[in-house]
Amino acid sequence: MLNVLPLLLIILPVLSQLIWGTFAIYKPASFKFSQISWINVLLQIILSFVAFNIADYNFSKQYEQYPNPMRCGMPLVGMAVACFFLLFILILILVIQFLIKRWRAKRNKI
Repeated sequence: MLNVLPLLLIILPVLSQLIWGTFAIYKPASFKFSQISWINVLLQIILSFVAFNIADYNFSKQYEQYPNPMRCGMPLVGMAVACFFLLFILILILVIQFLIKRWRAKRNKI
């Protein structure tokens, strides 16, 4: 489970933004779009650090069984790049959802 957990943690805010952001756009009485957006951005940052630490723990446990291991850091670099990539995807989703919300508000006003 600890092998899959870092990936689930960094994907979770993107999925929740897609789900709850859509609810906030089409049913604005239930949730506020700005609150959901801020919560998901903060969750992305916090869960990225947690996922990176879990991945580091997994790799250190994997190399613990060898007496003098030569440890490679490339999987951790991949994890860091994935975190930045998903943060970019989250910001892109936020911008698209904000434009849709503004377009719907303008269309309803006319």
